[in-house]
Amino acid sequence: MHPVLLDSAWLGSLNSYGTLIMLGGMLIGPGVWWDARQRGVNTPFVFLLDFYLVLIFGSFLGGRLLYVLTSPLEHLADPARIFDLDEGFVFYGSVLGVFAGFAWLGKRYERKLGEICDILATWMALSHAVGRTGCFLAGCCWGAPCQGTFPLAVQFPSESVVYTAALIPRAGEHTIPLHPTQLYEAAGLLLLFLILTTIRRRRGPEQLWVQSARWALGYGLLRVITEIFRGDPSRGYLLRLELPPLTTALGLNADQPVLLSISQAIGAALVVLAAWHLRRPRQAGEPPA
Repeated sequence: MHPVLLDSAWLGSLNSYGTLIMLGGMLIGPGVWWDARQRGVNTPFVFLLDFYLVLIFGSFLGGRLLYVLTSPLEHLADPARIFDLDEGFVFYGSVLGVFAGFAWLGKRYERKLGEICDILATWMALSHAVGRTGCFLAGCCWGAPCQGTFPLAVQFPSESVVYTAALIPRAGEHTIPLHPTQLYEAAGLLLLFLILTTIRRRRGPEQLWVQSARWALGYGLLRVITEIFRGDPSRGYLLRLELPPLTTALGLNADQPVLLSISQAIGAALVVLAAWHLRRPRQAGEPPA
C-alpha cells in the first residue's frame, strides 16, 4: 500500500487516492466524447469540458456533504473538520451531486437528463474502479478482519488511513489481516464496465434511462455484496443480521453482520428501481435516447 504515489522535487507529493481518482476521470474522456458524438451532440469537445466541470464540482461537493452528514454532531462540534478533505467522501453523495449538475448540463445543450446520465453510465464504472484502487493504496474504505489464513488478506502499514484511524486492531507497524474490499469492488466494477460497453457498442443509443438502469442494477448488487466484507463502521446499520455459518465460510468473524448497512439499503433500492424500469413495458413508438 502506498498512500503517497509519487514524491519528487519537481511535482511534490502526489496523493495516491486523489491522483487515481483524477486518472480514472481522464480515462473515460474519450468514451464520453465518442458517445456524445454518436448521439449527435453539437460541439462534443465543448460538451466534454462542461461534462468534466460537472463531474469535478458535483462529485466533490456532493461526496463531501454526505460524508459530513454521516456524523453531523461531530462536525458541528469541530467545524474545521468540515473542510478537512483528508477525511474522505461518500460515493453516493457524489452521484447525487453529479446528477444535480447534469440537470444544468441538459438545459445548456438542450438534451434530456436521461440522455446525459446514460452517457456517463456506460463509462463510469471504469473511473470508479480506478478510484477504488486509490482507496486501496490509501488504506481507506477498508475491509473487515480476516479469520485464519485467508489467502487474499492484506495488512495496511502505519501511514495508511485505516491504521491512523485506530478502529482496527494493530499488529506492530501494520494492521491485522483485513479483506481487501476495495479490490473486490474494483474487480466487480471492471466487469460491469465491460458488460455496459459491450451492450452500448452492439445496440447503440437506446430508450432513455435504460443504460443508467443497467448501471444501477449492477452497482447496487455489487455494493450489497461487498458491504458484507466492509470493516469501516462509518456507514452505520439500519439493522444487524448475523449469519455465522456464512461469515465464517467467507473468512470473517462470526459476529460480522451481513445486513443491513445504510449503503446496502441504498444499493438494494437501486436494484429494485432499476429492475422495475428494465422490465416495464415500452410504449409503442417510444423514441430512443
